Amino acid sequence: MYDLTGFQRDLLYVIAGADQPSGQDVKDEVDKYYNADINHGRLYPNLDMLVKKELVEKGQLDRRTNYYAITDAGEEAIQDRREWERQFVDL
Repeated sequence: MYDLTGFQRDLLYVIAGADQPSGQDVKDEVDKYYNADINHGRLYPNLDMLVKKELVEKGQLDRRTNYYAITDAGEEAIQDRREWERQFVDL
């Protein structure tokens, strides 16, 4: 997870917290968090990078809509990150 951008980590967290969200579902959540309209040119290359790093898997809901799901490696990366963060912030 150390080599992910903050934006990629945010995408990973959104995917982990949802049940096979579509790209649009992920975008909607990130738009709310950032209080901005994230464009597709930023969103989908970053989602593809998470797939390439095998932290997320991508599947097809229908001919036009893909879904994203966290992988075991993605869950492990989140857990590792949480453990690292706890060294510094334990609320």
